[in-house]
Formats: sequence, structure tokens, C-alpha cells
Amino acid sequence: MRFLLITLLSLVATADAGAQIGRPRYQLAQPAAWVSGGAGLVQSFTVVDGTTKSQWDFGSTTQYVASLEKTVSAGITAGLRASTAKTTLRYSAGGTQTDADANVSQLFGTVRVANGQGFHSVLELSAGATAYSNFRARPTGTKLLPDKPDADFSFAFGYGFGYSFSPAFAIDVVQDITTSLHQKTGLSASEDSSVRLHGTRLVARFGLGGK
Repeated sequence: MRFLLITLLSLVATADAGAQIGRPRYQLAQPAAWVSGGAGLVQSFTVVDGTTKSQWDFGSTTQYVASLEKTVSAGITAGLRASTAKTTLRYSAGGTQTDADANVSQLFGTVRVANGQGFHSVLELSAGATAYSNFRARPTGTKLLPDKPDADFSFAFGYGFGYSFSPAFAIDVVQDITTSLHQKTGLSASEDSSVRLHGTRLVARFGLGGK
């Protein structure tokens, strides 16, 4: 899928460059704000929770993403990004394993830097929280611990590329590396509570207003 996306965007950029020969390229006006929405794939990861004496082995899942950003200067925006996913997992506790589902949600403050117009690179720095909630056994729907949302401080680095089809519409493909710091309650001093999440998202961006 990633290879196809790279190929398609490269072809679009090449065709657009050819179409610009002999006529001036459109002059880009900076929108005052941007809204975006999309989806991505988050790879499997594991959380060891000392509070409930359990281990959560999450499988790969589809994550849905939305953001609202304000233009700071040319190519730089800052705002909020939220995501949610219903994720399958293997829940291990007390020597037993249970197939289950849980919600994994994130809320980040983020800064995005895009280099150039048309075909461009993208860098993002984010910090916020990752929350795990609504643990339920399959297929019975029985509730599992924790019985309330468990939120962890998280920070992320994103990098990728995009293409601006107009001054107010672009598509980005971004790879995220997120580090989430789970609480060490109930764990020994030698046990690592940090969690690393890897994901790739495809996002459509829409500009609002003029600056």
C-alpha cells in the first residue's frame, strides 16, 4: 500500500510539473487554518500494566484521525490532532489469556512543518496523551480491568511527504513514531514501562479562510 501511494503521488507531481511549462504556477495564498481527516495503520504493540497485573498485546489496527490547525507562518501550522481505534488484543492476567477488544485514543498538541509547495516533505512534532479504555472480552462482552480510562503521557515524531493540489487542498502520507510512558505502579524498578507505537496515516487537508 505504501509503495502504491508513493508511486501515485510521484506520478501526479510529474504530470503537474509538465502542465506548468509555458504558464505561471498558481500563487499560493496561505489559508488561516486547516482541518484534516484520514485513516492509518498502527502496528502491534504491548503494554504491561502493573496496576491490574495484566499484559495487553494489541494487534495491528486501523486508526481514524482528525486535526484542526492554525497557520503560524508559511509552511508552519500548530494545533490539535485526535485519533481513535477499536483494537483487538490478547489480554493476559492470572495465568489466563483472553481475546478482547479495547479503545485506544490519542489527543496531541502538534506542530507541522511542510517544505515547499506541490510535492513536499512533512515533519511533525507532537505531545499529549494516549488513553486505553473499554476493555471487553470477546465474544461475551464481559468488562475487563481497568474499568476506567487509563491515560499516559505520550510524544511523537512524524515524517513523510504530501502533494498540494491547490492552495487549500493537500494529501499527506506520514509515518509516526510515538513513545507512550505507562505508569510503573506495581512494576519492579528494572521493568520498562514505555511503549513504542509505529503507524502510517493517509490524511486529506482542507484550508479555511485566507491569511
